Amino acid sequence: MLAKFDQIKELGWVDALRIGDTGIGYTFESLLGIEENNDQRADFKGIEIKCKGSKDGGHADSTKINLFQAGPTWAVNATAKERIRILGRPAVDGLYACYSQLTTTPNNLGLLLDVIDQQSKIDLRKEQSALGYWSFAQLEGRLLEKHSRTAFVHAKTRATKSKTQFSYEELVYCDRPSIARFVELVAHRNIVFEFTLSEKPNGSIRNHGYPWRLIRSEFLDQLFAFQIKLR
Repeated sequence: MLAKFDQIKELGWVDALRIGDTGIGYTFESLLGIEENNDQRADFKGIEIKCKGSKDGGHADSTKINLFQAGPTWAVNATAKERIRILGRPAVDGLYACYSQLTTTPNNLGLLLDVIDQQSKIDLRKEQSALGYWSFAQLEGRLLEKHSRTAFVHAKTRATKSKTQFSYEELVYCDRPSIARFVELVAHRNIVFEFTLSEKPNGSIRNHGYPWRLIRSEFLDQLFAFQIKLR
C-alpha cells in the first residue's frame, strides 16, 4: 500500500472520479486498483481505507467518518412500512422519512442510544420505549471485521468551476481497536448512529443502511490503541 500511495502522491493534483462526499475515497481506491463493491470486509489486503480531505489552504473537512454498518436487533417484528412510522415522521406529501442522528441524548424525534454496561448492550429507545438493541459482541465483531487494520488517508481538495481535484498527502496506519473504547465514545456522543430511511410514493421503503460514524477524525486516537504516521 505504501508503494502505491507514493505513486499516487507523486501524481500531485488528480481529477475527482466522482462528485459528492464519496468522491475522495472512490478516487483514491480507483487509483489503488480497487473495484467498487459492497463487501463488508476491509478494502485492501485486510486493511480498511478511510479518506479525509481539507480545502487547499488548510481548512479541515468536518464530515464524519463512517466506521461500519450494523442495524439493531429489533424488539418487535414489524414491516419496513410499520417501522418507519414508529421511527420517523411524515413530510408535507404524507410520505414518512427518518434521516436521524442518534446519540445518548434524545433527538428531535425522541430517539436515543442507551448504553447499558451491566448487560453489555446499547439499547435503541424512543422516549421510554425500547425498540431494539446492539450487543457489545455484535458491535465488536463488526469493528474487528472492518477496522482491525485501518489506513487513514488525508488529501487536500480544491474546486474550480468545472471540476474537483485531490492531492493525497498523508497516511496514518491504525490497529488494535477496542470495544470498550468504542462504547466510551458512544457514551460521550463522539460516535453516533444514523437512520437513513424514506418512503417512496409506491409505498416501498428505501434504506440507505445503518451507519455508525465517528464525528471527527481527532477522536481516532481514542478508538485505536496503536497509530503511526507513515507518510
